[in-house]
Amino acid sequence: MRAKFLAVPLAACVLASTALSGTASAAPAVPAVLAKNPLYKVGKFTLKTCEEPPTAADVEVMRLYVEEVSDCLDKAWGPLVRKAGLPYSRPKVKVSHGDRVETPCGTYAPNQTDSIYCAKTRTVHLMVSDYGLSDEIDRPMWLDALSAGWALHVQTVMGVTGAVAKALKKASKRDRLALYAKHTLQTLCLTGAFTGSVWDSLGHSKRSGHESYINRDARYGDLPGYGTAKNRAYWTRRGFEAESPSVCNTFTAPAARVK
Repeated sequence: MRAKFLAVPLAACVLASTALSGTASAAPAVPAVLAKNPLYKVGKFTLKTCEEPPTAADVEVMRLYVEEVSDCLDKAWGPLVRKAGLPYSRPKVKVSHGDRVETPCGTYAPNQTDSIYCAKTRTVHLMVSDYGLSDEIDRPMWLDALSAGWALHVQTVMGVTGAVAKALKKASKRDRLALYAKHTLQTLCLTGAFTGSVWDSLGHSKRSGHESYINRDARYGDLPGYGTAKNRAYWTRRGFEAESPSVCNTFTAPAARVK
């Protein structure tokens, strides 16, 4: 599967574990920062309007699109994170066009991922290929990739990504995959929550239909460390319909919902 997004350096821990298998073990205790994070109590997004600028198969047009949608994401997430009593600053966003993209967190190609969040520099990197620019006209992949990158930034600010990375170091082989799946499914839920809150105001993205958006990742099937196809759609829908990060606590969810 081509990953839609990667959290770095968390991904390095998990990608190394995806080929591993292990025996069942007792579930480790869930740290409070994961189980009872204050972001789960902030309620709905208050921003309801995000007007998308036109898109075209042109990298400069795409950069303008990303800049304007980033303003929406900042206005949506900033108040909620601050309401939770957590520090917030806007992440950097870079649009890279080419066959290989150099980042402080490693070198990647557009055929590997649509976006990377590098926690080291608090930067969302969007990977743009010529094919992706053409495909964007028909489906909202860059809204999705940018929103996912922002969700990963929020997870870092919340302390979630750091807590998961710390837990990975002590986890059994099987628990590593479970932890990464919970982190990934939460990213999808947070992404869906933002998109759902502004969906009625969208133009380009709305044309594809919200069911198409919610089920966009299910086509990849069940994947260790990324959740089942059913659960990826479930958490995206859960966030989308609630329009709130409050429903995105994957770390205390029933096991069947986060496998």
